[in-house]
Amino acid sequence: MKRPVPEVIYLDTSALIALFNRNDKNHERAVSYLREALESGNLFLLSRPVLMEYLNGLSKRYGKEIAKENYDALTSSSFVYIENETEADWRKAWEFFFKYRDQRGIDLFDSLSFAIMERLGLKTAFTFDSDFEVHGFRTVP
Repeated sequence: MKRPVPEVIYLDTSALIALFNRNDKNHERAVSYLREALESGNLFLLSRPVLMEYLNGLSKRYGKEIAKENYDALTSSSFVYIENETEADWRKAWEFFFKYRDQRGIDLFDSLSFAIMERLGLKTAFTFDSDFEVHGFRTVP
């Protein structure tokens, strides 16, 4: 039996929230998928803007100490890599943002994620946000 080739998968805010929050409707699916992905040797790429969006939400809802614990866990992880955005990513994000002006859910964070994924040649996002599919990416779980 042929073994699957490991993949680098973009990690979106909705997946991070589902993993962290046991009460999230997608928590079990997220945890199960993460286990499966890691067993297959996959790695995750987390953009700095998504990291900041996630940590800001945690800080507002649960406090800065919880946000710091999550920051420390994510930045020291052996399977999560942090990617900085570039100036070119910002320019591309604005193009996407206005391209989808009729799509209310596609915000600047999504647009910047799309730009980063395209620059790096990533095809798959670990997300519960269907906007990634609108842009042509594969979503998991």
